Amino acid sequence: MNQSRSDCARALLAGGAVFACLALAPQDSQAQAWLPSKGSMSVSLDHTDMLNKKHYFSDGREVDVGHTDLEITSISGSYSPSDRVLIDASLSYVKSRYRGAGGGGHDTEIDNGSWHGSVTDLQLSAHFQVTDGPIAFAPYIGVVYPTNTYTTFGHSAPGRGLEELWLGFYAARSLHEWIPRTYVQFRGNYAFVEQIAGVSHDRTNATFEVGYFFNQDWNARLIVSEQWTHGGVHIPIPVTDPLFLYHDRLAEEENVTIGAGVSWNLNDRVNFYGLYMQHVDGRNTHKVDHRVSVGMSYGIGDH
Repeated sequence: MNQSRSDCARALLAGGAVFACLALAPQDSQAQAWLPSKGSMSVSLDHTDMLNKKHYFSDGREVDVGHTDLEITSISGSYSPSDRVLIDASLSYVKSRYRGAGGGGHDTEIDNGSWHGSVTDLQLSAHFQVTDGPIAFAPYIGVVYPTNTYTTFGHSAPGRGLEELWLGFYAARSLHEWIPRTYVQFRGNYAFVEQIAGVSHDRTNATFEVGYFFNQDWNARLIVSEQWTHGGVHIPIPVTDPLFLYHDRLAEEENVTIGAGVSWNLNDRVNFYGLYMQHVDGRNTHKVDHRVSVGMSYGIGDH
């Protein structure tokens, strides 16, 4: 691995836990376009504070129907059985609270103004290094599995409680020869999502990242991501509609998200990172006013 590629790979791996779509589904928390060496292991712990002030309706209108606070604590780990393969897993605990007048059919206990918490979904994935030169390409396959029957109906529901199969890839390019200490990365993901009441609502996510090293320990990055749902239902939906009880899980969600983050390598093993993200456009979903994530990772083996 040459020096420029090594620097970029270090940045990508260090910042991974706070990079991805803003859906509450578990996030791809470790792997990037350049996978770590055989025998490498890492564990990460991060905390996210998120505020949703408005809803996006199907026509793009922003409507204030109460505010939702979420605090998400995630633990993840990864292991590389070879230089070409990485296995990772993550699990999240979500605390949520709704602050509003309620109504609209959402008169449920979870929206009573108090904090409610639950362990949500387990994510497992396997990543494969296809190319690892100046242009790196690493496809992956993953599954999302709800760990329990937590509440899925309500403004402050902690998740959707649905099984998913993910197929995706990371592609990255070091720009060091043109712009020193700079890289770009793209992630594409297609989620085959469990149907409800016979309604299909698979999802596509795309994320683009530009990163820069100030030195070997400090990295900054800008991120733009977009989500499309293929199928589902529009919001708002009449209370009399048979799918009303499932609309939070079936919403035809679309959103555009922008963000920026930094990471700092304390040493060869310990990394700290932070990220700020928010929605700038959307349909049929909560509007994320802000999402602030902070965390740390600890690595074992040759990174």
